[in-house]
Amino acid sequence: MPASVRTGTPKDSEVSELFYRDDPEKLFTDLREIGHGSFGAVYFAHDVRSNEVVAIKKMSFSGKQSNEKWQDIIKEVKFLQKLRHPNTIEYKGCYLREHTAWVSLLR
Repeated sequence: MPASVRTGTPKDSEVSELFYRDDPEKLFTDLREIGHGSFGAVYFAHDVRSNEVVAIKKMSFSGKQSNEKWQDIIKEVKFLQKLRHPNTIEYKGCYLREHTAWVSLLR
């Protein structure tokens, strides 16, 4: 890893593998907010590639405590990638756009 790349940043190769490089605003349409909390908001959305209705959790990692927020996003994505059970959501992927992580989930 180049000396200029900090561990845990989006340019860190281990971390960058957690995120798709596609623009989520082109992949998901018809977003309707269904809930929100201190960590972000959740939306119903239409995945234009699969024609599925998915949930999108948008989490900002800018502003106060941005490093802590970023580390929480990394932990959540790693957890969701491992989650496999018929009674839980299915993790579809995570995308980054302008200091916001978009986590795509399917029920």
